[in-house]
Amino acid sequence: MEKNVRLRLLLVMELIVEGTDEDHGVTMQDILKWLAQHGIAGERKSIYEDIHALQEFGLNIVYRSLDKSYRLVRQEQEQAK
Repeated sequence: MEKNVRLRLLLVMELIVEGTDEDHGVTMQDILKWLAQHGIAGERKSIYEDIHALQEFGLNIVYRSLDKSYRLVRQEQEQAK
């Protein structure tokens, strides 16, 4: 498997933006599996750093401890509450 930091970050972003919402999240195992399917190596620590970078970039990625998943909460969803 290839170790490509930039591509890994983009793939993590793609999965979270397109594959999650307020009601559906992805676990760390889901993320690692997604990366492996795309031929990219990833470790938990590097994924945590990617998620943190995406949060700093402005994506509202939240962690839900109940099911240990990450999800993107869009602004319009926050305003509807």
